[in-house]
Amino acid sequence: MKNFFLALFLSPIICFAQDHVSEFWKIDKWRTNKVINAQSTEFYLTNPEDNKKNTIYGNFIIFQKDGTFASKYYARCGNDCFPSSRGTFKKIDDNHIHLRINSFKQHGLTRGCPPIDDPTQRDLGIFKIEPTKEGYRLIKSPISSSNP
Repeated sequence: MKNFFLALFLSPIICFAQDHVSEFWKIDKWRTNKVINAQSTEFYLTNPEDNKKNTIYGNFIIFQKDGTFASKYYARCGNDCFPSSRGTFKKIDDNHIHLRINSFKQHGLTRGCPPIDDPTQRDLGIFKIEPTKEGYRLIKSPISSSNP
């Protein structure tokens, strides 16, 4: 009987978390804490519409309907280092996404910003989508060794 009441108590919490993750798939453009690269194992996403101030500057990722993504950095001025990556994604389920990078580029006029044009395709693996207070955290999943 105790297990029944525990399950009854936890059901709304679990349902809320699943509904919150399903919101992830409804938004195409996200603000990120960094440009996605071959070493990415964890990154954070927030909806730029939630914070109207300076919504055009910073790191962003855009998930296209055709299964591709673009991750870029935008600055107020052109005197900066501008990394960007392009790749593909696949929805595994409501809580997981598989990411692959097709290219990584970097350009800029500042000292210490070496130009990079790397067309190497890399499988980043499967990332778990976890809701946070500000948006979502994508963290590389232990099941990333599988190749869907």
